[in-house]
Amino acid sequence: MVAQSVASGVPAQVAGIKLTEPAWLSERIADMGISWGTGNSRVSGTLWWCMAASALVDPITEAYATGAPAPDPTLERLRCEIRPDGGIERIVPESAGESEAVGAALGDTLRRVIPAVARVTGARPAALWAIVADAIGNRAIDAGDPEAGARLAAQVGERLPVPRFTDIAARTFVRRISCCLVYEVPGCDMCTSCPKRPAAERERLLTELARRG
Repeated sequence: MVAQSVASGVPAQVAGIKLTEPAWLSERIADMGISWGTGNSRVSGTLWWCMAASALVDPITEAYATGAPAPDPTLERLRCEIRPDGGIERIVPESAGESEAVGAALGDTLRRVIPAVARVTGARPAALWAIVADAIGNRAIDAGDPEAGARLAAQVGERLPVPRFTDIAARTFVRRISCCLVYEVPGCDMCTSCPKRPAAERERLLTELARRG
């Protein structure tokens, strides 16, 4: 079971503190591996973390971009909506936080969650921090203000890199520093923007993507 039994169409929810529990993480990441067809916990765990990190930073980054009150990312004040494949669909904060403290609170949450994910998956903590940076950058682009991502990352500080951006064919992309490892899943290829692609190939593919709209 992914989480408690729920009515059809209603996502299961768990407390945010579950993100620090090795047994719970192992089960969710195993579910993700089954869904993707990989038994490599480093790969399935990295894919899982890409989704979880994006869900965690999404409402905060959007608030920074729009000027709305940012939600409090303190772990004990979060609820996680769980997908059938074990992934995090959405993270629901209970309330807004003090604007000057949100970045620090996000940093505290990440410092608690990332070591647990690293232990379960075997992924390097630095690689997991990099995924967060890229997630913040992508969510800031989605919200229409890339610089909001840079502001948030700077407030988190410490081990979180500041997102980097590049403009290609009049469209802004994150200049990624992280890899989701999806290409290690049987039948899958590298992402278009994967930093492991040769630079010229990556720019060509992103140019094609930008021109397609």
